[in-house]
Amino acid sequence: FTKVGSYTGNGDANGPFVHTGFRPAWIIIKRTDAAEDWWIYDNKRNGFNPHTQIIYANTNSAELTGTGDNISNDFVSNGIKFRTANVNWNANGGTYIYMAFAEAPFKYANAR
Repeated sequence: FTKVGSYTGNGDANGPFVHTGFRPAWIIIKRTDAAEDWWIYDNKRNGFNPHTQIIYANTNSAELTGTGDNISNDFVSNGIKFRTANVNWNANGGTYIYMAFAEAPFKYANAR
């Protein structure tokens, strides 16, 4: 399964929750109201919450590992919970688009 949508940031370290209806395997995010990169989070880099390792999708830069809460989020059974006030993913009033791909898109997708 795939979910494509948008969300609005709140600028708080307890950021927005994005409902996908499934636990994501990976997600790509782009801020649309300011110049930002395309960011990819996946469930394989560090394999546990919070996810702090990302890949730039639109540059030849290496993967990035965040420190503290500056780029973290949690993959939960029905979406993504942002745990950062970083403007790349959660500026107050910022508009973001995303595409998420399911980890297990079948009958027991929310079981873990």
